[in-house]
Amino acid sequence: MTLRLASAPCTWGVWERTVDRDDLIPPAVMLRTVQELGYRGIELGPPGYLGADADEVLRTLEPYGLELVGAFAPLRIADDEGFRDDLAFLDQTISILAATGARGPVVLAGDENDVRLAAAGRPDATRASALGADEFKRAAERIQHAAERARAAGVEAAFHPHTATYIESPDEVAALLEATDVSIAFDTGHTVVGGGDPAAFAREARDRISHLHLKDVDPNVLARVRSQELSVEQAWETGLFCEFGAGAVDFPAVLAALDGFGGWAVVEQDRVAVQVDDLPAVRAVEERNLAALV
Repeated sequence: MTLRLASAPCTWGVWERTVDRDDLIPPAVMLRTVQELGYRGIELGPPGYLGADADEVLRTLEPYGLELVGAFAPLRIADDEGFRDDLAFLDQTISILAATGARGPVVLAGDENDVRLAAAGRPDATRASALGADEFKRAAERIQHAAERARAAGVEAAFHPHTATYIESPDEVAALLEATDVSIAFDTGHTVVGGGDPAAFAREARDRISHLHLKDVDPNVLARVRSQELSVEQAWETGLFCEFGAGAVDFPAVLAALDGFGGWAVVEQDRVAVQVDDLPAVRAVEERNLAALV
């Protein structure tokens, strides 16, 4: 299987959890490294990192020959007022993707919230904190609305089931697929944390997967989350998402189930604190991650 491979700023320590740090790897350094590794694309990352608007994003990417392949847009899907407020950020993200001619989707997700952060990674707790039927119906309608808003601007949308949100568990993902026509941004790592089997999901939902995040999960760290020794936030910092091949994801089985997949495959290993001095070590791991996918 030949994949169109892209990277993401979160692999290099740049994402919503770190955006306020003043020691992030500069965009030019990160993009040059991504290019040298042979990637063809990059996701947008947190607001402003690659540029404040479409023109600046294009100028930032142009020297490296990288395509913009998607952008993350979390939404408060269980809060009507919050959701309406989030539409401004969604529209800004859509406009950047449209103006740059991005070939990847706006990646929608529920918001991480206190209720689900407390339950994340523990299937019994996520079931106990799930939205009720009526609340879920309204949340699904908001997700459908967001996707249609993107499509109206000529941008594809894909929904990312995500740890610590109201669409995390296999049952929640199945219910969303039933309630909407929105495609899925399938993340192998978040699927494991949510209690699912990535290879089984790839087989069962093949026709609804339009965007792919490849990520591995350290089963020992996850066990500590399941036992409540660690919160999921602590686990992120401890290395919940680990080097490929050292974790729980059966990448050969996932890729076999997705044979012929035509979307972007984004290689991710979320890191919370990465500084310039860490770059050689992170790059070496990334080289091994890529080798594990061949």
